Amino acid sequence: MDGVYQAKQALARSTKRGFPVILSGLLFWLAAGGAAFFLPEEAIVWVYVFGVGVVFPLGILLARLMNIDLFAKGNPLGPLAGVIGAVQILFVPIVLMLVYYEPRWLPFVLGVLNGAHFLPYVWVYNSKTYLFHSVATTGIATVVGVAYMTSTFTVTPFAVAAVFVITLIGLWMESGKDGMQK
Repeated sequence: MDGVYQAKQALARSTKRGFPVILSGLLFWLAAGGAAFFLPEEAIVWVYVFGVGVVFPLGILLARLMNIDLFAKGNPLGPLAGVIGAVQILFVPIVLMLVYYEPRWLPFVLGVLNGAHFLPYVWVYNSKTYLFHSVATTGIATVVGVAYMTSTFTVTPFAVAAVFVITLIGLWMESGKDGMQK
């Protein structure tokens, strides 16, 4: 069990707990919310579809710029973290169905999927911040997405973005402690 703990700690240190991907996610939500002020609803849905597809590649770019080993080369838990991240691709059929049948549900559904997909990182990184992120993103996307359905393309992304900001602060603080732990 000590080996698993050490691998988790090394993963947290080398990846900075996935900080670049969360930062990329924040940029996506801000861009999607901002675009909604300028584009018609028929176009904004495609901002969501293509924008969400850019989050991980942008996260990789940000990781390189920040000199962070996002793939944790050599760590046996690196592939597990990758598989957890890749699970979202399996929800593409749901997203595409929404585009054609219920486009206003996109911000809500993407928020809930995002929150749910980060839950396993609670264990991977021993992270209370990811627990916060999962619960808060899912909760905010649900409450705001349903309560403000008529303005969901502007309200939901900024509400979710606020959770991302708090998450980034939490991950920054947790990453600062990683070097000091045994």
